[in-house]
Amino acid sequence: MTAPRYRFDQTDRRAITAIVLAGIVIDLACRYVPADLPWIAPFIFNAPIFGLTLIFGFWYARGLRRTGPADMPRLWRRICYFTGVASIYIVAQTHFEYAAQHMFFLNRLQQMTLGVFGPFLIAFAWPRETLARGVPAELIALTTRPALRRPLAFLRYPIVAAIIMIAVTDVWLLPSVDFASMINPPLYAVMNIAMLASGLLFWLVVLDPRPRAEAGTSYLFRMATGFLVMFPQILVAATVALSTVNYYDFYDLCGRLYPSISPIQDQLIGGMIQWIPPGMLNTAVLFVLLNAIRKNEDQQTRETPIPTGARVIEAKWTGR
Repeated sequence: MTAPRYRFDQTDRRAITAIVLAGIVIDLACRYVPADLPWIAPFIFNAPIFGLTLIFGFWYARGLRRTGPADMPRLWRRICYFTGVASIYIVAQTHFEYAAQHMFFLNRLQQMTLGVFGPFLIAFAWPRETLARGVPAELIALTTRPALRRPLAFLRYPIVAAIIMIAVTDVWLLPSVDFASMINPPLYAVMNIAMLASGLLFWLVVLDPRPRAEAGTSYLFRMATGFLVMFPQILVAATVALSTVNYYDFYDLCGRLYPSISPIQDQLIGGMIQWIPPGMLNTAVLFVLLNAIRKNEDQQTRETPIPTGARVIEAKWTGR
């Protein structure tokens, strides 16, 4: 079922204006009175993450208000979406970022939330239809133009999305690149945005619950991509976690938040954060898409007319 489209209106204008004004105020506060700001305020203001998390939170909530009871997403999907958006905001636009710049394992927790945990929850919620009711139709129409449709179709190919995600995740783990990003706030902001963008692209592609005719690739192809991408990631994460060499000496220079945790222990914990939870989510792709296959086949069964007098002997999925 295609969600109805709504044009940009006064409510959208007011929401965007409020977010822009709030962003300006918070940005100025971060620049001129950073010591007076509470923990919930940004340590370093990142306008794209600040604006996009708030506006897409607003548009999703607005889409829910425009959704009838029959099409309302389940409660767990709504919780997943808002939890994913909130987690991205918290690790990037609160003083958690200060902690992430003073312990390697907290930095990995931040980056995995931006590139894996938050995007996974958003994709798992599959907010496509709800967002379509909340996002202005003019913005949705932009994605149908050839100038954007063709690049998006290329990026949405599972292997391409996987390569981008692996490359973006691993490049920031190179010690020299990590050091450069930690001492350069604009580059650090670019890292956060790149992790978020690549994570959303990858998880929205591999967790797409639609059949091949709508998603563009088969369930099996998406399952294989989502699962197999785990192995190069494990190789990199295990190298970091199990090494006895301190690759990331920036945290010694800036001062560690928890001096009782040695550099090697810090690196071990950080490597494990990048190793085990993402691997579990890569495995979860199999179960999520198997369930999508089951639901799609059940729907096809319900929609297939049964001739008068015919008797159903076997169902395709359950074998009953």
